[in-house]
Amino acid sequence: MKIYNIENTKDFFETLSECEGNVELVNNNGEHITLNKAHGDNLNLLSETYVDGMIKEIELAFTNKTDAVKIFEYLSGMHNVA
Repeated sequence: MKIYNIENTKDFFETLSECEGNVELVNNNGEHITLNKAHGDNLNLLSETYVDGMIKEIELAFTNKTDAVKIFEYLSGMHNVA
């Protein structure tokens, strides 16, 4: 799932941290980096990087389909999911 123009990064990362399955950042090389669960420090580090900033584009992969639906519903009012 590619997501664009996230302005409220704090709220976005709090919502990601509530996901039950793994949330993975997909980098430009197609590698998946786990952001939560066993690698929770990665999510914290990433969220601190974007505090008071804006994420122009991020690609995430979800191991739990209900988590993807949850994030889609969270973002659905923002018109920034592709």
